[in-house]
Amino acid sequence: MGFDRRPLLDPGRARHVPEYTDDEVSEVIAALTADAPEILAVLERQARVPGSVAMADYDDAYDRMLTYLFEHGYVHTHVEMAMVFKAVVARIYQQ
Repeated sequence: MGFDRRPLLDPGRARHVPEYTDDEVSEVIAALTADAPEILAVLERQARVPGSVAMADYDDAYDRMLTYLFEHGYVHTHVEMAMVFKAVVARIYQQ
């Protein structure tokens, strides 16, 4: 599980924000669809009807996604998590 090529990043030494490929974002979405569809459901509902998800529920979805991605080796730092979350949300809004 997780990205094979993704090395650990030291945000104090990295001078650029990590970028994720379309394939990596697709891999994360597929994993969440299989293991935690309720997280994606919250993000999809917010994408369809902005303001329809309470801030506490959105924050909970973010926290649960953070935990899932850390536990499954997709991310190792909060910077990576923020970028993956941003990429997943952008992909959902494109659908």
